[in-house]
Amino acid sequence: MKTKRSRSAIRSIFCMLWSGFFCLFAFAFPPQAEALYGGGMQADAFPQVISSQKLAGIARQQLELELHKMGESRRHVLTLTSAPGNIRLPAGKLRYEAELPGKIRYSGVQPVHIRLFIDENLYRRVICYYRVQVFEKVLVAGMDLGLEKTIAPNAVRIEEREVAGGQGRYLEKYEDIAGRVPIRYIHMGQPIEQNMLQNPVVIHTGAPVRLVTNHKGIQVSAEGIAMQKGRVGGRIKVRNAHSSRILQGKVIDASTVEIG
Repeated sequence: MKTKRSRSAIRSIFCMLWSGFFCLFAFAFPPQAEALYGGGMQADAFPQVISSQKLAGIARQQLELELHKMGESRRHVLTLTSAPGNIRLPAGKLRYEAELPGKIRYSGVQPVHIRLFIDENLYRRVICYYRVQVFEKVLVAGMDLGLEKTIAPNAVRIEEREVAGGQGRYLEKYEDIAGRVPIRYIHMGQPIEQNMLQNPVVIHTGAPVRLVTNHKGIQVSAEGIAMQKGRVGGRIKVRNAHSSRILQGKVIDASTVEIG
């Protein structure tokens, strides 16, 4: 009899402890706590949201503005490569500023820094990344162009190509290469750049030339011999045919060297 009473008492105590545990759990973690923590509390503290799409648009607008300031009128493509996600902000007047850290890099990934202000106080900085591609109609070699060989009009063609180095790198019309020769081998299909060409050789070593100089407004000339090959605009060594003196001058044309 005593054993049955003891067992009954133990079961009663166990039930009381088990019930108390559930009551404590329910009190510590009420059903609405998760909702308040994940939604309501965050929404109350950060009621404003600026979307990832909005941030990307701000960065794109700044890039377009910078391209316009540069006078860039060629066709261009801006491709978003990375942007922050949606950002929650506290209450207050939102303002943003965007800027580029340095010059725009063509054919590369360009960061755009954005600063977010709440009531004129800096709240956060974020970065968007865009790939900037600029296209231009340029001269392209229509065939292999050899070193020091005159380029005929039918040896080149116009094609739209992506510009890698900014402005002024590629040539756009045949007049830009007329009378010039490649400084190195140019492969068919390769865009022609300014630094690929040079003036042809017009004076060869040992050729007779006329040496000219100006002294107090009076031009004086003498016969000479070229000691080096020369191109128009370049400087070469020459020898005075009468005095054998070695001088240096600028090539004016195929038969004239100006002594400076």
